[in-house]
Amino acid sequence: MQRRITMMHEGNEVDVTRGMEKIARDVREMGEEATNRHAACVDRVYEKLWEARWYCLQVKKDCETSVENALRLSRIEAFMPRELLVEVRRGRKVERNVPCFPGYMLVRIVPSAAAFLGLKSHDHVVDIVGSKSGSYHVIRDADVDVFRRFCENTEAPRVAVDKTMKDGDRADIVMGPFAGFMCVVTSVKWCREAKASVRIDVQGRSFDLASIPLAFLKKV
Repeated sequence: MQRRITMMHEGNEVDVTRGMEKIARDVREMGEEATNRHAACVDRVYEKLWEARWYCLQVKKDCETSVENALRLSRIEAFMPRELLVEVRRGRKVERNVPCFPGYMLVRIVPSAAAFLGLKSHDHVVDIVGSKSGSYHVIRDADVDVFRRFCENTEAPRVAVDKTMKDGDRADIVMGPFAGFMCVVTSVKWCREAKASVRIDVQGRSFDLASIPLAFLKKV
């Protein structure tokens, strides 16, 4: 039998059973969320460094910085590759740092069901890349290191670019955090550092990358 909870308000007895149940449920969920986020925190990574792996979060576009800040407040190791973009506005050069992969962010955790739930509990996190295929996409440490150098433009690998690449071509992604995926090129931007927009299919579910260095692609 459910216990009835009441309180006096202006001389009248008021039933607050449902309200107290909701408060108890909210407190319980907050406790579970905190536990899951702790399971994903950097302290666990350094405790079990040999088990830690890099994964890729899909986040709402234009929310990358807020997600990055929230992850770091939760002590979760996050890496959002950025590049310097130079634009000309009203005859003046304007520089700004923008995400290399809008809508995506790298995180390193010790994999566990609780840790994955901890990542997904953050506002504006849509999913973890690979979840629909039943296996989250693991990014090799070496690929993360290569991409750090590529973004920082220090000791960046010099790779020949396939100048025959065009819209509609199928290609393997051979470098960077998405290495191992096959993609379809949706557009190519020829500039000093050629870039491409691509569509990746994972078990029947597609997601788009707005910008990836053409040097990371190998046509098939």
